[in-house]
Amino acid sequence: MAKEVFNRYELKYLIHHDVYVELLDALRPYLSLDANGDEEGYYTVASIYYDTEDHLFHQEKMMGQPFRQKLRMRTYNKTSLNDYAFIEIKKKHKGVVNKRRTLIRLKDAYSFLAEKQLGARTADLDVSNQQILKEIDFLKTFYQLKPKVLLAYERQAFQAIDDRSIRITFDKNLRKREYNFRLENGSDGEMYVDPHVYVLEVKLSERMPLWLARILSEYRCAMQSFSKYSSCYSNTEVPVAEKNII
Repeated sequence: MAKEVFNRYELKYLIHHDVYVELLDALRPYLSLDANGDEEGYYTVASIYYDTEDHLFHQEKMMGQPFRQKLRMRTYNKTSLNDYAFIEIKKKHKGVVNKRRTLIRLKDAYSFLAEKQLGARTADLDVSNQQILKEIDFLKTFYQLKPKVLLAYERQAFQAIDDRSIRITFDKNLRKREYNFRLENGSDGEMYVDPHVYVLEVKLSERMPLWLARILSEYRCAMQSFSKYSSCYSNTEVPVAEKNII
């Protein structure tokens, strides 16, 4: 069964394609491909983000609130209404990310998330975790959340050979769609980050190992705050030097 609860640090870096090529070559001896990807570790991630009418969750990020949260529905690669999706609550406090998610059929997820009444039909739904579903139900009902944007990208994912809890991912071709909130209709959308820019994420529960810290330092990777959701509302292009790291 897919993991449902995560508590970890998620460190983000924006890098140019040229740096990605060299950096990945340096990292490969320490990494193995994610089993869910293709022969190069790639799969497509598509998510619908839910927010209040006045974009409260986005505003919390922009104001630098110490506690932030998101609700999203996520699928991987091509999907149908009868396939399973994840509904996820993602919270961040003092740098630590807590993610709680449950599997649910996509056709049921749409009707559940559109329901305005607390507790409606939750006990009847086929989900992997009823307790997490109840938490999601309270959050979306309390805030009266609505679908705001569909975000998608290609992800190349790896795990550290010596510690499988350490995940390293490279996301590219970040795109958005502010209409047609149907994941079964594909992941097409408008590019909102330069296609030569990759989002590197390092996900770990403890201190970064020395080999990883050394390689990131060697390639001048500077950690920075970056939200795929909030960034999709910005009209400012992310500046990345041709062969340098932000």
